Amino acid sequence: MTAFVKQLFITSILLLFAQTIVGQIKFLKQPYDYGLINSNNQYVDIPIKNTGDKKVFIFRADVDAKKFQVHYSSKTILPDSTIYVRVMYQPTKKGGFSEKIPIHFSCYNEPKSIKITGFVEEVKSSRIACPSFSQENRTDAIAFQFTVKVIDHETKEPIDNAQVLMVKNGLEAYNLQTKRNGTATKKVDLGFYYFVTSKAGYITEEFPKYINKKSDYLVIELSKDPNNKEEDVLVVTTEETTTQEIIKEEEIEQEDTEEIVLVVDENLEEQEEELKETPKEAVKTTTAEKYPDLPLSKYKPNNIVFLIDISASMKYTGKLDLLKASMIEMTKLLRAVDNITIVTYASSTKIAMETTSANNKDSIISTIEGLTAGGMTAGGKGLKMAYSKACEAFIAHGNNEIIMATDGDFNSGKENVNKLAKKYKDKGVKVSVIGIKNRAHNEENMKKLSTSGGGNYLKIDTFEDAKKRLVEEVKSSSKL
Repeated sequence: MTAFVKQLFITSILLLFAQTIVGQIKFLKQPYDYGLINSNNQYVDIPIKNTGDKKVFIFRADVDAKKFQVHYSSKTILPDSTIYVRVMYQPTKKGGFSEKIPIHFSCYNEPKSIKITGFVEEVKSSRIACPSFSQENRTDAIAFQFTVKVIDHETKEPIDNAQVLMVKNGLEAYNLQTKRNGTATKKVDLGFYYFVTSKAGYITEEFPKYINKKSDYLVIELSKDPNNKEEDVLVVTTEETTTQEIIKEEEIEQEDTEEIVLVVDENLEEQEEELKETPKEAVKTTTAEKYPDLPLSKYKPNNIVFLIDISASMKYTGKLDLLKASMIEMTKLLRAVDNITIVTYASSTKIAMETTSANNKDSIISTIEGLTAGGMTAGGKGLKMAYSKACEAFIAHGNNEIIMATDGDFNSGKENVNKLAKKYKDKGVKVSVIGIKNRAHNEENMKKLSTSGGGNYLKIDTFEDAKKRLVEEVKSSSKL
């Protein structure tokens, strides 16, 4: 056997071996979000799964010892099993962060990195020891028993039959009801939740909170409604810390010469012709049965492009949760003839979902759930891209609408957003603006943009708002 043939043989064996181990280790969550880091939450447990048929050993993690402490539920990962890596982060400053932790495994020549993100709400001056798994005598840190107690703010007496709704990624994850002693207990997954607590005769309390085994007990105080009405009133408890950027209407030196071409959906025109040829009584019967909340006989087809602010200011104050809940509620309502596109903007602009028929509800809802926030706000380019997508999917005689959702920290950049809105309003594409828990002084600019674009301004402050405001907007805009 020649040297060349030997080398080829060895190379083939190595390649074959490499193929057998690729993908053997799976990080079940990537990137992993701490949520808010404060005195109640400074570590996370990250699951790592061995999907292969051989043992895998963890050698080490390359971390800065001043910033991180790392523990393992086990350094041996058996085939088809999961271990947990506990990472405690010792921040030195407040604000958002993103870090990578390289981990060396026996099955790889190079380390594989876990990406962690979060937002530091509180910096501890003294170093806190990270609890080991042996101290807890447990390895499963994903699900745990969570207890919530609801009490009267004035008397501190327990409140029975209070509803505690835990919303995660826009969906109702857990719905708890307190007992006579004011408590409710449930096995839940750790993570970041938006809590909505209500009781007849009390003001509804809403706030976001990260919970894990260390913060497995929560006390919520409700204040009596002075009007004794069973209406939800938001109690704001979180102070925003983001820098405000205000829309400034500035004249652009040169007119934007890039024209966006309207594309008419021919298939939709055929559907419209079919509806015209169908006896009116039949249309009323069939459409009312299939879409009772949005019958085709009463509402135009919708071409909706969401322009979503996913900057850091939307991340940890429950704003993105409320927006997701609102978008999901609207998606459930729409029909096969309605289209949805999702464009996001932060430090850059991105198409999160190409134009998709509302018939694919599971796919759309999954995309909405997966939206994450981080970065600065640069919405001018985002609006331009949203108009481009709206024109590509333009529906003749339909409701063509961009729905921009933001908390008001909007940087228009070089784009004159109000001039852009007026331009495409004349082309048949309007823009409406959703203000998510935005400050009052931002409303003027948001209302101005929606007025320029021929749309409406919507304000969402509570979970109840999220469930109905966007639905009402789509119904109003598409009504025949």
